[in-house]
This record gives sequence, C-alpha cells and structure tokens, in this order.
Amino acid sequence: MVHLYAAGAPQKMRLRDHLLMRYRLWQHQRKWRESEIPSFYKRAKHSDVEGLVIRGDSWTVGDFLPEGFEAYVQLPNPFWKIVPPNTEGAVHFEPEPGENAEDQWAKPLRHSEIAEAHGLRVTEDSDWGAICRARDAQLAASQNEVWSWPPHECNIEPFVAEALFQMLVSESGPNCRCLSGQWEGGSANWDTDVLLVTRGWSYFVWRARLKHVAAWLQRPYSYERDLHIPHIIWPADRKWCLATLYSADANLLAGSRSLIDRVLSSELEAYSVELTDTAS
Repeated sequence: MVHLYAAGAPQKMRLRDHLLMRYRLWQHQRKWRESEIPSFYKRAKHSDVEGLVIRGDSWTVGDFLPEGFEAYVQLPNPFWKIVPPNTEGAVHFEPEPGENAEDQWAKPLRHSEIAEAHGLRVTEDSDWGAICRARDAQLAASQNEVWSWPPHECNIEPFVAEALFQMLVSESGPNCRCLSGQWEGGSANWDTDVLLVTRGWSYFVWRARLKHVAAWLQRPYSYERDLHIPHIIWPADRKWCLATLYSADANLLAGSRSLIDRVLSSELEAYSVELTDTAS
C-alpha cells in the first residue's frame, strides 16, 4: 500500500509506515531475486544440443529419455505421512508463501509400502490408482489413513538427489559439464534461444558443472529450489540422462547396465523400465 498525501496537507511519515514500506520493498526484491536462474548456469551453444535425439511415443519412457542406453529405471517420488515433530526420518515443511498454514513434519513412504498396506504389490504394470486408493481430497481424511500427501509432481526429492547424484558424479566426475533443460512452460527466467526439441516437449537448455547442479538439487525444500529444478540433465560425456517429469511424480534415468544396477541395489525405490513402458 502507498499513502498519498494531498497537496497543502503535508504529513510526516510515521516510523511504522516507514518500516512497513521498507519490509514490502525487501519482499519484492527477494521474490525477484529468487525467480532468477541460479548464477552457476551459463549460456549453452546450439552445437551443445546437436545429435541429442528423444523420439519415443507420447507418455512413454522413450518420450523423455533417448534410445541407445543399456538400461532404464524409474524412481517414483514418495508419498508422505504427517507425523509429530522431530519423528525419526521425518522432513520439516514450511507453508508456501501466502498460505495460512502451520509448519508440518512428514515422513516419506515408498510406493511399495503403500501397496503392501493395501494387500497389493508394485509391478511394472501396476494400477497406481488401486495401490494408492486415490481419494478426492489431496489430504488424508484422518490420521489413520496410510498416507497424508500424494507424491510431489515435477520434483526430485532432496534426499533422493543426495543418494542418486553420488552415483552420477562418480560416473561422470564432479567437474563434468552437463546440459540442464527446463520445459518451456516452466519458469520464464529459463528462456534462451538454445532448445532441445523432442516429439512432445521443448526444453530451454543451459550449461553447468555437474557438481553445482547436484548441490542445488540437494538443497532443502524451498520455493526457490523448486522453481529451478531442471527437467532434463544430460552430461557432456553422454554416459547417462536424467529426466524429471513435469506433470507426473517420477524421475527416469538412462545409463549403463552397471550404473542402473547400482541404482536398483541402493536404498532408493527404483524399478526397471523399458522405453515403451508408460511414464507415470
């Protein structure tokens, strides 16, 4: 709010109004800074995307990952169960800006845990609606529900990124340059004239060191972090490719047989997939 005083009736700004004005200006500047693409990203060249081809059928794994890799894996984002503060394994969530809500703690739950609670099991052709027992409400009706929040869309959870990028960094090296693309419908600050165009998607592409991208995705949850999650990461050595699905709740990884086997044997929830499988 800006106070205007009529000519001929000057009034001295009160300290409270002065502080309030400064606070609102700070909020505006902070929001503007958060919307900027992280400074470690550098402009990519058109030659950087030459030869990068993704041409699978719509909403298959091949719609997000390229052909030619030895193996592919899906890493579904977890469900969440609201728990008391400081419960072991729980994550602290602050409310989104403008939300009239309290801080909450929630514990991640694997899809396999949800399936088991409903007497089912996860397979490559699982009926996710049956496993999750989908509800009309996004939050649980009571604390006795198996899960409280559905998996996050368009996200790679920080604790997943920590474990996964240890393997990816060991595969390509921390100083490996990688291309990071965000879907053209994401943050406007990613706009650039270098695009990776696939059959169903177009990504604005930037270049960065792998270690910087890894560090960003391991940051705690925040509006700023989520705004600048890349939807595709492809290292210069072309040893692997990671896709974060923009309008779904999973990540997809292509790589060597040895890399994918490491992911499958890790603590991460992961399932082998083929390029022709449905991306969920």
